[in-house]
Amino acid sequence: MHVVVVGLGQVGQAVLRALEAQRHDVVAIDRDPDKTAWAEEHFDVATLCGYGASARMLKEAGCEQADLLVAVTDQDETNLVAALTAKHLGTRRGVARVQGADWVDIGGEEGVAIGLLGVDAVFNPRVLVARELARVARSAGALEVVELAEDRVEMVQLELVEGVRALGRPLSQLGLPAGVRVGAILRAGSLFVPGGVDVLRPGDRVYLIGLPGVLPGVLSSFTTRLVANHVAILGGGVVGSTLARQLAGTASRVTLIERDPERAERLAIEMPEATVVVGDGTDLQLLEEHRIGGCDLFFAVSAEDQANLLGALVARRAGVARTGILVHRGEYEQIYHQLGIDIVVSPRAMAADIILRHCRGDGVRKLTALAQGQAELIELKAPEGCRAVGVPLAHLELPRGAMVGAILKPDRVLVPGGTDVIEAGDGVILISTTAARRGMARLFGGLGA
Repeated sequence: MHVVVVGLGQVGQAVLRALEAQRHDVVAIDRDPDKTAWAEEHFDVATLCGYGASARMLKEAGCEQADLLVAVTDQDETNLVAALTAKHLGTRRGVARVQGADWVDIGGEEGVAIGLLGVDAVFNPRVLVARELARVARSAGALEVVELAEDRVEMVQLELVEGVRALGRPLSQLGLPAGVRVGAILRAGSLFVPGGVDVLRPGDRVYLIGLPGVLPGVLSSFTTRLVANHVAILGGGVVGSTLARQLAGTASRVTLIERDPERAERLAIEMPEATVVVGDGTDLQLLEEHRIGGCDLFFAVSAEDQANLLGALVARRAGVARTGILVHRGEYEQIYHQLGIDIVVSPRAMAADIILRHCRGDGVRKLTALAQGQAELIELKAPEGCRAVGVPLAHLELPRGAMVGAILKPDRVLVPGGTDVIEAGDGVILISTTAARRGMARLFGGLGA
């Protein structure tokens, strides 16, 4: 594919890294010559220095024949104009990021609006982050929750601790009910798709995939934690306020800590169900004064990575059971976990997921990177004539590192066994490591591998 990327900030750099790994033909545009020089030095891309919404610049980048334009500058209006101009020039798809407070309600809770103002996809990664953290708060002990197939399938990530029942036995002997399976295991930083003989160990992070009506019933075998009854949030910006709104009025009590008195007052008026505290969320004395240590979850989601990390560590010191932080440099996720942070979310990573979905063809409906890109969770429609159609899964010869997590029939959803068959037009949810991607593309087509 020929892809044009407008904006070379942190999100733009993450997009370049992902596109280069898939060997797309990429032209990157930015007004800052230092950023274009950096991109040329670190990636196999062509660059242009200038205003990315200019029709002249977009023509020079080849937008008249481009398959995709991705606009991720820090200016929402620039991104929208760039996407619209590229579409007018002939670019097949245009995707734009927005992140200002004026775009909080975009796409509802999904955070993605399809066809808005003529742009194929307009997304707000801050809303996506807030929605992800809200799902985590509503799930027993989850570190990550991904909803698929219009909420008919879920994937939950859990960390195993000493004493849980699932430890020490081969997966084939866990007695999991129909409708749930272990999709992947993250062990010592490395992800693999397990077989029936694999045994779970303390410290493993397990990805369970299953039906929403069945999955909650098996979580007690993998975790000892319950649903969060009291959630504290550091930061009342777009992410913090959106997260508080999604949790306010649910079973969870919400305490929101905001340093700016005017913003705090406004949020207190807008959300009477929440307790709004004015002060520094990294101050141990303030946390103790407001009994934050008794919270089940503490989310630090301010605009500053350092403040989020410090706030979460101080909250842990105060006694909070689990902590989560928003970071913009997601490549340090493993280090954050080593420091004792349970949940790490990155708007940059979520933006890359949205963009990569548009690089994978019309058949791919959703794509989520797992473990910093070591694997992907892919939702697609099985095309007519692909090699995966009409063959029992036991005879499909899936590549090592791949799994069919679910099959979406017109009248039901299957978490399949070896005798189940994929038919043309069925929805399919796949888990695939990077090494298995090409093999899965040969079976299903349309993966853009």
